[in-house]
Order: sequence, then C-alpha cells, then structure tokens
Amino acid sequence: MASRKKGTVFRVTGLPASLPDDELNQALKAAINDNLEKDEPSKVTPNTAIVPSCNDNDEKVALVEFHGGVPAFLSELMVNPLGDCQVEMGDIDINFDQHFFGFTQLYALEPGSPATADIIAITGLNGHAYGSWKGKGNLGRMWLRDFLSKDLPHCRTMIYGYNSKLSSHGINTIMDYGREFLEAIKRIRHTREARCIARCLVKAVQTDERDNATIAALYKATYGILFFGALHKGLVIDDIQRMVAGKDQHPRIELLEQIKLKSNLLLYQLTDFKNLIRDRKIVSFYEGQQTRRLQLNPKTNKWGRTGEYMTAVESSSALLELPDSTEIKIPVDADHSQIVKFDNRNAEAYKAAVGYLKEFEQDARKIVLDRFSPASRKKPPRSTVPFDRDTKFVGRQDALAALELRFCQSNSHNRTVLVGLGGVGKSQIAIEFSYRLRVRDPQVWVFWVYASTAERFEQAYRSIATELELPGADDPKTDVLGLVLRWLSNIDNGRWLIILDNADDIDMFQQTQGEGSQKWNDTAFPLSSYIPLTITGSVLLTTRDRRAASWLSTGYTSVILVNLMELEEADQLLRINIPEGISTSSDRAELVKELDYLPLAITQAASYISAKAIRMSVSKYLMLYRQNEQSQTRLLDEESGDLRRAPGVHNSVIRTWQISFDQIKRSKPQAAELLSLMAMLDRQGIPEFLLCAQYHTPLDFEDALAPLDEFSLITIKNGGKAFEMHRLVQLATRQWLERSGDSERWRREAIEVVAKAFPGGDYGNWKTCEALSPHAIKVLKYELESNQSMLERASLLYNMAWYNWLQGRYEIAKAESQESLTTRQHLLQDDNTRIFESIGMLALVLDSQGKYDEAEAMHREGLQLRTKVLGQKHPSTLMTMNNLASVLYSQGKYNKAEAMLREGFQLSTEVLGQKHPSTLKSMKNLATALHSQGKYNEGEAMHREELQLSTEVLGQKHPSTLMSMNNLASVLNSQGKYDEAKAMHQRTLEERKKVLGVEHKDTLTSMANLASTLYSQMQWKEAEDMEVRVMETRQRVLGHEHPDTLIAMSNLAFTLKSQSRNNEAISLMEICFQLEERVLGRHHPNTETSLETLNEWQMENVEPGV
Repeated sequence: MASRKKGTVFRVTGLPASLPDDELNQALKAAINDNLEKDEPSKVTPNTAIVPSCNDNDEKVALVEFHGGVPAFLSELMVNPLGDCQVEMGDIDINFDQHFFGFTQLYALEPGSPATADIIAITGLNGHAYGSWKGKGNLGRMWLRDFLSKDLPHCRTMIYGYNSKLSSHGINTIMDYGREFLEAIKRIRHTREARCIARCLVKAVQTDERDNATIAALYKATYGILFFGALHKGLVIDDIQRMVAGKDQHPRIELLEQIKLKSNLLLYQLTDFKNLIRDRKIVSFYEGQQTRRLQLNPKTNKWGRTGEYMTAVESSSALLELPDSTEIKIPVDADHSQIVKFDNRNAEAYKAAVGYLKEFEQDARKIVLDRFSPASRKKPPRSTVPFDRDTKFVGRQDALAALELRFCQSNSHNRTVLVGLGGVGKSQIAIEFSYRLRVRDPQVWVFWVYASTAERFEQAYRSIATELELPGADDPKTDVLGLVLRWLSNIDNGRWLIILDNADDIDMFQQTQGEGSQKWNDTAFPLSSYIPLTITGSVLLTTRDRRAASWLSTGYTSVILVNLMELEEADQLLRINIPEGISTSSDRAELVKELDYLPLAITQAASYISAKAIRMSVSKYLMLYRQNEQSQTRLLDEESGDLRRAPGVHNSVIRTWQISFDQIKRSKPQAAELLSLMAMLDRQGIPEFLLCAQYHTPLDFEDALAPLDEFSLITIKNGGKAFEMHRLVQLATRQWLERSGDSERWRREAIEVVAKAFPGGDYGNWKTCEALSPHAIKVLKYELESNQSMLERASLLYNMAWYNWLQGRYEIAKAESQESLTTRQHLLQDDNTRIFESIGMLALVLDSQGKYDEAEAMHREGLQLRTKVLGQKHPSTLMTMNNLASVLYSQGKYNKAEAMLREGFQLSTEVLGQKHPSTLKSMKNLATALHSQGKYNEGEAMHREELQLSTEVLGQKHPSTLMSMNNLASVLNSQGKYDEAKAMHQRTLEERKKVLGVEHKDTLTSMANLASTLYSQMQWKEAEDMEVRVMETRQRVLGHEHPDTLIAMSNLAFTLKSQSRNNEAISLMEICFQLEERVLGRHHPNTETSLETLNEWQMENVEPGV
C-alpha cells in the first residue's frame, strides 16, 4: 500500500481533560463528521491525536490532520490562517486553529512516566509554529513530533507560536515578542526538570528574567540551546523591505529595522545574552547553501523565493562566536529555509541535533537540580578592599553624597564613574565609600579590582574566586574570569559592589582574542563582558578617562566629576598630615594654592615636610618650591611612599600624570602633540583659534582635543573658545618632554605657531593681540639657536611692539622693536624690507616717547633705505615720509613739516587714492600742521573732509577716526567755537575710554583737550581738576619727562595763573621749563614759549618799587 502524503494539521483546544483520550477521540471525530458536507465523509479522513495542554490541567489539546483535503467548514482558516473556528462538541465549544499561537505539546508521554526534560521549539520571523519544522519529502514529516517522539519519548516537546508573518499588519517589536513569550511561559505547567530550547527568536528578554520568580526559575532550568541559523547580528532584509515597501506606512518597517544586518539593537542584546548563557550548552547550526531572494510574480501578484541567490544569515551572524569548548558549531548542507526541515531520521543534521539533545537529557538533571537547591553553606559577605580606612580622610562630602544617592537602591543594577585628574583623590573617595557602604549594609560584598591592566584584572578576579572558595579557583587552567562571572550573575549569591580602580585604559576592556597579545584571554569575550548587569550587583569605576562612562557604564549621566579641592578642604588635608607648630594658616593657604589644590600634591608635600620636620616648615618648603621650575619638578617627583595607592602605582605627581601622557601618546599621538604644544604656552586663556589653525579640518582638531578633555588634563573655558591647563599638569608635561628629549622641538613649534598667529597691531586686531599676548610673552622666554626660530621671534617682537605702541606701552614697545631690529640686522641682508619695518617701528615709539631727535634720525635712515630699494612712490616710502614729517612737526619745524606733508599727501593721493588709510593719515597730519601755524580755516576744512572720509572708510569708532574728531574739536576751540568744541571733545573722550581704555595716551589727550576748552570758557575749577588728573596719570603711565606730561604741566600752570594763584603757577612753569629744556632742547617752540611765559609771570609778580 502506498504511503499517503501528510495533510494539513490543525490544533483543537478546549477539550475537557476529564474524559479519557479514547472517548475524546471519538467525540472529536463525531463533531468533525457533524460539520462535514454531504459528499465530504468519503473524501476527507481526519487523523486525531490527543496531547496534554501546556497551560491548563483541566483541558486537553488535539492535533488533527486531514487526509484528502481540508473540510469546507475549516476552509476559512486556509484563507485567514490567523483566525479561529469554533465548533460544538456535545454541550461544549471547541476551537480549531492553524496558527498554533502560544505553547503546544506535540506528543504525549507514556502514562505515569515523568518528563525528563522540556524541549521548546520557537520558529523564526515569517515562519510557522508547526509548518516550519515539516520536511519537504513526500511524507512531510514534522521531525519534532514524528522523530523525537521515538528518539526522546520522555521529553515534553513543545512548539511556540506567535504572529511572525511579516506581511501581516502586526506592530510588534522584538521587545514585544519577548514580553509575549515570557507571559506565555509563565502559564506553562512547570517542572523543575531541565529545559532544552531548540530554536530561540527572543534573546532580549533574558536581561528582564529576574523581575519575576517564574522567569528566574526558567533561567535556572535552561540547560542547553540549539540554534538553527539564528540571526544574532541580523540578516539581509532588502528583499523583504521591497515586499512591504509598496504598502504605505507598513507597520513591519520598525521590526525590519531591528533585525537588519548589524542592527545596533541586536548587537547590544547579543552582548547581554552572551553573559547570561556562558555556562549553558550551546549548539549552533549554520546554513551551507544560499537562499533565493523574494521576488514578485507579476502574473499572480504574489511574492515567492524565485530571485537571485544570496546568503540570508551569514555564519558570523548565525554563530555566537564563543570558544569551541562552549559553543559547538555545525554546518548544514541546506539553505536558510530548509535548515530545520528533516525528511528522515538519517539526515546528518538531524542525527547531530538529536544526539546533543539526548546528551542534554542525560546530563542536565543533576546540574539543574543543583541550581535550584539552596547552598549548603554561605560565607558571610565581606570586603576585599586592600586598604584600611583612612582616619585622616577629609572633605569630599559632595562626591560621597552623590555615591550614597546612586547606590541607595538595592534592587537595581547601578554603574557609576568617578572621573577626574590623576591624583585628585578618586581612589580615596572609593575606599571611604566602601567602608560607609558596609556600615550601612553589612550584607553586601565589596570586591576591589585593580583595572589598570588586563593581567591585574585577571589577578583580582582570581583573588575574588579564592575569597569566595569557588571550585577550581586554585587550578591554573580554570577560566577564572568565567568562574567569577557566573558567581556574580547568580542572584542567589546576594548583593555585591565591584570597585574597578584605575580603569584608565578603556580600549583594553574592548579587546578580544586576536586583538593584541592578551595571553590572559583565551576566549572571544572582551573584558567588559565579565562585569555582568546583575540586578543584585553594582559597579563603581575610578578613571581619568571620561570615555569610561560610555564604554563601561550607562553614559555621561553616570559620571561623578571629582574636582580639585576647595581651599578649606585642601588646608585641612595639609594641616592634618604635618606636625603641629610648623605652619601658619597663611603659609598653608599659599602652599595649597601653589599646588593647585591637588590632593596627591598636597599629601606629597606633607610627606616631604614631615620627614624633614626638624629643619623644615611650610614656609621653607614654599621658598624652595618657588625658586624655579627645576625645584618644583624635583619636589613633585619625590616618591612619598604612600601606602594607600595601588601597588606599582607611582605616588609622585609628576610620574602619576606621565602615565596618562604615555597612554595618550600610544593611542592618540595627535592628542599628545597638542598637549605638548599647549605646555609651551601660557597655561591660561589658550585661544581655540590658535590651536585649531594647526589642523586641516575642525574634526581633526576635535579628535586631538577629546582625549585631553576626557583625561581632565585641560579645562574648557568660554564655551569652548578657550582652554586652560592646571599649572602642575603643565609642569609635568614639560618634564615629560624634557625626559623624552622633545622640549627643544616644542619650544620651536610654539614660537612658530604664536608668531604666525600674532597679527599686526592695527585697531581691528586688538582683541586677537590681547588674547595672544600672554602666550607671546611666554614663548619669547625660550632661548633658541636656529636662525629660522630667531627670525620668527623677531617677527613676533615686531607685531607685539606695534600693538604695545598703539596701546601706549612705550617702554615695552621700545624694547621689543629694538630687539626685533637687532635680530633682523644680524641675520638678514641690509636691503631686506623687514629691517626697514623694524627701523620704522622703533622710530614711531621714540617719537611717542618724545625722543624726537632719535626718532628723526631713524625715520631719515628708513626713508633713505626705502627710497633706494622700493622707490619714492612706494606706499611704504610714503608712510615713512609722513611719519618723518610728524616728527618735524613735534620738533616745532612747522614749515619743513608742512612742505613734506603736502608732498606726501599729493603722492599718496596719486598712488593710493584719496580714501586709502595712508592717504587719510597724511591728510590728518597736514591739517594738524596747518592748525598749529594758525591757518585755522584751511585746517578746519581739511579736518572736516578727513573726518568724513575716515568715518566712511574706517568706521566711527576706529582710533584713527576718533583722532580726527579730536583734531577737529581742537581747531574749533582755537577759533573760539567753544560749545561745539566742548561737545565734540566730550564725545571723543567717552568713545576713547570705551575703545582704548581710560589710561591710553590718546584718551588722556582727549581729556587734556577738553580741559583746555573748559579753560577757554573760564570754567577754571573744572579745568584744573581735569588737568591734575591728566598730569598725574601721564606721569605714572608715560613718565615725568614725556613731552605729553610736560604739556599737561604747562596747561595746569596756565589754569592756576588764571585763578590768580601766581606763586603755584610760576613754580610749576619753572619746573616745566627746566624739563622741556633738557628733553626738547632750548630752541623747541614749546621750550621757548614756556620761557617767555615764565619771564612774563615773574615780572608781573614783582612788587612795585623792588
């Protein structure tokens, strides 16, 4: 007789368990016959099998297979396979379905025979709970039912169904499927036998199992898992996406995104899943043939696998990639759709699968029972922190309070990161917190793990295993990391806190087998996977690298930033660690400030002072420390012998930070280079633009900057526009560079970088110059020998002199311009224009200092050189001509000055144009010369024209425009237009205060001119007060002999005389004349005017008859 092909199988639920199976069979067949059409009984033959219900002891389930076709009353279920059909069976309603949602047992055990194990089979997405396991042979065997019932008759084999059809309009996500599975499994009639899950879709649920006792029991009861082409890392879904793409806003789009190849969600869940199944038995089958892509048949408008071949699930996704000792890996000569379909019991893949299932059945019972049995003896929890509690611990109450808040919940897993600069006291805070935690909760284990290297991490885990007396802890061949992981993962072992100290090398925690030379790690797991997310455990990390928050913890919200100490805390720390009587509060405050309030530096200094207490005090230590940078390095490089730091960890500040520097140099050389450059600059206010200019793109700069920020070696200021280094970090970096022989290189780099960035001193560059000045001053202290560096230094000095000259800092500008000139004359050819620049700058400074003869000589030299090399009409030559004329004017040589200014103005207009700044400057100086010679109308007209042009070209608040306003106001005053002059002087004075500063030379000129106008209006008292302020400020800022100071003295003398304070006026004018004669010369117009005025006043003051 020929074998009949298997027919469609339906599930029938709602059968009463009170009836014997044979009666149920008869009743069920009768109910089916009652619903058949007239001609169907001869064609359709039902084959029924009664099986226990997985959920309810009061019900049974039947599996019904129809040969000869599906009866009409069930045909609707073929059209709508997700539906149900109710049928009357006597006085009860029974339910037919084809979807097999929930759990279904596939065959009954022998009566009275207990189940040795549960086997749960779960189909994949777009599969069918029953049909996915049926072979394609003519008999259509469903191997879980037909084969296992013979090979594993004592196992309770179940399938789990859910709405997995991607073409349906379900809105389930992976997490939804997981929750649904968990709820269903809670309702299964449980035994404490082993479970073997043959195919598992939902792995995300594993991390939530501990929320429910039933789920916790499931986790314990799970002994082994067989995976058939499981998509651990996702699968190729482009054909599936095309299938649903034509349907607007198809609800399966979100699910497809979750299961696509290299899905982040799956990768995150995979890490957690690997932690959970580390000691379970794993067998992974992966496909050896390709699968056809889904393709739309245009004739039938149906999708089928008729497209090109592809590998649906790559082996890298189908395998967990665990060690061979943990995961058995088996290739199957089938494509993805056929990998779980076996036509006979001799199929190679079936023989492998049933072989391992039999092995699991035999071995699982004892191991699972051990998991459920309470431990015979539990060690009382204790702490493995290797340090005694510090009786001298001070401060840090904010950090401790934050830790208390983070770890106050005992029913959740927490991870917190103490981040801060090396030596800031992170480990000491962790130690103190561990003792406080044990006082509050004596039932919590505290494990201390040195996490600076992989070897020390393993060593700490081996010590934990020994402390816990775990079996195999003393065996060198034992996987001690996995051993401790399993203990930590077991919630029955109680609460625990792991302190990972010095977890600075974050990359070490991510490396797996083959990534380096980690002999300690013979598995494919990164170290981070050995720190489980158990609900009863928590983790506290101390690190210098803020990236630990994202790699080992739960993001930056888990960070507690440990800052430098406050003054009060730092003072207390120093005072408590040195003998009494050798310090004052002011000395201690000075010392902790010098040490940047860094706890390690403070305790290191305290140790040094205490060891030499007979002849050492805080004030003497301060004196030694402040001698020079070499003394600071020697003192901070002393090893203090601190027993409260990890073995092998340096106790000196210098060496502590150099560990970070070396680590950054290895992993991020570009960051080490940025740190080296910053160490050569002033430590404060390092502008972003100065550093960013050294990189091709902003992203390159950000990559270099990030490690320095993450290690707290720099502080970000002004919203990221500037940076700052701790003074001790800068000192340690310089010492690190000195030891490596790189100091000279980075001094040269710093000179070059600052020289290129420092602009000319024009008004528009003042903010940039101000920001760069501290760094320019710093780099100019370096003694460099190369000619190139010396020329860059000269260029920097020139621009600094330009800026300082315009700022009125004449002595500084003179020294800078003189040094720039000397260097350029020494290294460059005589006709080099850079020499001309330095000559001109020095001449301008001398002019502003009132040293007119020297200024004239230098300007004439510069004019001669520029005319010879560049030509008479070159803009630089014209500028020098204008400057020389200004000196002649200052000397009172008005005719010569006017003639030269007219010539220069004419040439400048011809060559550069009327609106060029150099032309406007010539025009301004010419108008001033005309004014000084009493040619008021011509001077006023030219001043007004020049003011209008300057406002248009340079802007209303430009210093040159303000100078034009001042000059016009002075002409108006000379013409007796006092009200207009006063208003303009007041407006100019207020603008100059804002733009230039209160004590700038030009601001004082405006104040003096306003006082002159008040004098002209006979407002003597107001004029006197203002002139006194001008004179005293000029004496302090410019010097007692500066020409501007002498003018202020003369003006004040006139104001005193106008108030009939003759003796005071004569005395002051006499001093003014003597100084002018010495400074300006006997024949300078100002000197002659002062002498004439003095003689006149003295004659007036002679009493009649004398």
